[in-house]
Amino acid sequence: MNKSLSQMKNQELRQYLSENRNDEEKFSQALELLISRKTENFKYPPPSEIDREEIEAIFQSKLNHKQ
Repeated sequence: MNKSLSQMKNQELRQYLSENRNDEEKFSQALELLISRKTENFKYPPPSEIDREEIEAIFQSKLNHKQ
């Protein structure tokens, strides 16, 4: 592959990880880059701990954000 790691899309990086899983250096570099691209670090609590209105608000917010 002629692209540098930073030029690869996430799907390409995952493929690269799969192809280089036995090369510790290449794997580590690609994994570090893929993890650094993760933008959403917020974790929601399990639905059993949130009331229905709050769950609906979360979904609505996500739907509005996609549009």
